[in-house]
Amino acid sequence: MAEPNVLVALEKVTINRRNEPVLRDLSLQIRAGDCWAVVGKIGSGKTTFLQVLAGQLPAPVGTLTRHAAVSFVSFKEESHRFSYGDYFYQQRYQATMSDTAPIVRQYLQLTESPDDIRLIEQLGLAPLLDLSFIKLSNGQTRKARIAKALLSQSPLILLDNPFVGLDRATRVDLTTWLSSLVGQGSTLVLVTGLEAIPSFVTHVLNLDAGSWAGTNDSYPAKAPTGQQNNSPLPVVQTPIKPLDFTDVFRLHNVTVRYGERLILTNLTWTVQAGEKWALLGPNGVGKSVLLSLLYGDHPQAYANDVSVFGHRRGKSNESIWEVKRRIGFVSPELHLYFPLHLTARQVVLTGLTDTLTVPKSVSSATENDLTELAQYFGMFNRLNCPFGTLSTGEQRLTLLIRALIKNPPVLLLDEPFQALDNSSINLARQLLDALPDKSLLFVTHDQRELPSSVDRTFELGFVNPG
Repeated sequence: MAEPNVLVALEKVTINRRNEPVLRDLSLQIRAGDCWAVVGKIGSGKTTFLQVLAGQLPAPVGTLTRHAAVSFVSFKEESHRFSYGDYFYQQRYQATMSDTAPIVRQYLQLTESPDDIRLIEQLGLAPLLDLSFIKLSNGQTRKARIAKALLSQSPLILLDNPFVGLDRATRVDLTTWLSSLVGQGSTLVLVTGLEAIPSFVTHVLNLDAGSWAGTNDSYPAKAPTGQQNNSPLPVVQTPIKPLDFTDVFRLHNVTVRYGERLILTNLTWTVQAGEKWALLGPNGVGKSVLLSLLYGDHPQAYANDVSVFGHRRGKSNESIWEVKRRIGFVSPELHLYFPLHLTARQVVLTGLTDTLTVPKSVSSATENDLTELAQYFGMFNRLNCPFGTLSTGEQRLTLLIRALIKNPPVLLLDEPFQALDNSSINLARQLLDALPDKSLLFVTHDQRELPSSVDRTFELGFVNPG
């Protein structure tokens, strides 16, 4: 008979992924009122551990016993309430297209109880309740999914990287809220970075080099040092196309609205060839919408004065595919729509078609570059694995390689380091800093992520409805 306050018990549990053990001989108990931080490098099994606790993966070796209901906030929402498989990526920007996605209020199954309303207000979701879930920004989507878990009042809540994609103010608010929940006796298990273990965490599970489990006070290794990784840079064979433009992007008095809701208003900005910009601003301010105008995914680009590579959108014979051919792109939203059955290699190669479609054949130069980039990021042995079996961090590295594979002259990187560990971030920054001939737009909520070569900043603020 279980002890009254034990919610989940693991005894000598071993979990395999891709026929390799990622959790080996793990024994621990999660008790009511505990708050566990699960840490480790990319591919160490952090998300797998949460999936096992949630019952999404079996524990074939050892014993796992649950004594309480579990609510799991994974990186990607796939449930009876909402599935990205029912929609396509550009649909989130179509204001007039029929939208069968639930509004946020429906998705949350919100009641009018004082506790529910207080949580929604603290997470800044009150103004979003009547918006379609599919049209939320990455950070807004994360907040909504966390709110859904907290509203469920499950005895045990599992949060996979809860702070990823959130601006600084929201991270502070969420930290305060989670701390208060732990103080009131709630039980949490969250995946987080070694350098970002919140102070309210009571226990730590480190999955690197075996497993270490114990109290936060006795945890032997705190934040890692930020040493520079000096791995040799990949040697690519695909030549970069000669520049035939001076301005990469030029926007003049650009306004984007959905009905009465203004997203951007009278925005003017020019990015010249070779410049490297940080694009900053809080969740929901319109950063991803702005990138969609530049990349050609947003239909309102044609109703505005938007020029790409010196050509006015909608006023020249240059097609959207000719524009995309010169741009390497990654974003959290695009990540959500990738078919999970494709191998990592196939996902990378879709960067050549700028779609979710794999090309029929590739050049020897591309094969070389794929090998070089995959080896550089430690992903070579994962190339033949289905995308859906990769860890979240491995998926993000795969999509970053996808953005680089055609050696484009322009990179639009929307929060490219989400779910990456420090080692992978250092590798990526080292590589981006070694590309002086590229134009770069880099979106982040953490300016410590910025490559040192980024020397310009464009910061968006909320539109004044008045």
